[in-house]
Amino acid sequence: MANPIAAQRNKGNVQQSLDRATAIVIDGKLDEWGDTLVYEHATQKFRYHIKNDDKNLYIAMRVVDKDRQMQIFAQGLAFMTNTKGKKREGPTVYFPVADRLAFRSIMSADNDNRPDDMRKGALAAIRAIYVMRFEDVLDGQISLENTYGIHAQATLDTADALCVEMAVPLERLRVSVQDGDELAFNVKINGVMIPGSGSSASTMRRGYGYPYGYGYGYPYGYGQAMPSKPREEPGVWVVAPLAKE
Repeated sequence: MANPIAAQRNKGNVQQSLDRATAIVIDGKLDEWGDTLVYEHATQKFRYHIKNDDKNLYIAMRVVDKDRQMQIFAQGLAFMTNTKGKKREGPTVYFPVADRLAFRSIMSADNDNRPDDMRKGALAAIRAIYVMRFEDVLDGQISLENTYGIHAQATLDTADALCVEMAVPLERLRVSVQDGDELAFNVKINGVMIPGSGSSASTMRRGYGYPYGYGYGYPYGYGQAMPSKPREEPGVWVVAPLAKE
């Protein structure tokens, strides 16, 4: 598997420290996050904000660009934490993971309730969260209603933007607010760069289910085969300790 955390020179307002979370509900609605998300991953065209309380890490992401939205439905978003404060691999949550057969059924011409908007069909087909590198959770898909405390939801808001929220328990990461140590966080839309394809979402090529192999191309089976050592789209890094009260 290719190293997913290559650094990039990201223009935009990048988060420098974590903020304290208050009464966040993981429902895909960003009401608790203010009028707009504060920080920006300019290259991948999304806004985000990372917060924590004494129990959980929280990430909210909002994506207006529709091509990037379809990339998310095909490949997912990734929220990674390196508990040593290094810009290297660590426990990662990928979301959303849609069921391909369910999506095909929802979008079938024989379905009388088939949505006109493919994105709404993809939202209705979300079935799981994918996790990697957690000490006490096996790599792979977990249910949306899992017992690990890892939760995620996605919605389309009234401005037609895709909104995603995730929560990761600090105990799953083996960290605590009282530790005071710096952690490193990486946030990105999954995608793989093939040489010569360019860097925009419209010219990228998505592999078949990379990195977690559940069978999607971009969008839904129309990608090219992966090179042997693909270069992933880099995310934006935040290196900071957890926020205390």
